[in-house]
Amino acid sequence: MYDPDQLKPHFRAINTDGKRRGFRLERVFWTALEDLTGADGVSVSDYVARLHDGKTGDSGLSSLLRASIMRRLLLQYEGLRARIGRFNSRTIIAACPVPAFIISVEKKILFQNSAFLMYLQTRFTGLDNVAALGQIKLTLEMPLADLIEQMKADSSRPKYTGFTIGYGERLLRGRLSLALAPDMDDPPAAIAFVSGPS
Repeated sequence: MYDPDQLKPHFRAINTDGKRRGFRLERVFWTALEDLTGADGVSVSDYVARLHDGKTGDSGLSSLLRASIMRRLLLQYEGLRARIGRFNSRTIIAACPVPAFIISVEKKILFQNSAFLMYLQTRFTGLDNVAALGQIKLTLEMPLADLIEQMKADSSRPKYTGFTIGYGERLLRGRLSLALAPDMDDPPAAIAFVSGPS
């Protein structure tokens, strides 16, 4: 959530190489700098000293410090994007041996694995291809938007809900185990695993 306090400038004096240097940076930069230096196992003053020693050009040390923090955060972001790209929700679903699918907040099935298609085919006659999936009606016991909000608030545990699938005159009931789809957030989606009968 947006915190306006993070944009307020905050002055700190840092001792590097026997010199005291003052910096006025927004609090968000100080927070990020402490996280980065903590992850590197170095002090803030050592980090600033290294920046000062490698400084070239006319940029001030405060600007260099901001740019350095932003560059490090962008590198971390790119690393996360690369990992999510390799292990995306579709790959997880495709490799899953149990019936599973990705469902958007609008309750559209975006992707399903072959185990889910086989699960439906063994229970409904006439459902013999992926195109026929467009004719099924899926309803959940709890609103998916609420479940997604709960998972955003606490992603450490899956959420569970009952479901009903209708195809023609027949109904199939069961239970789903849900987790957020990490690479889908506009609109948000969930990974749903069929975890048993209702």
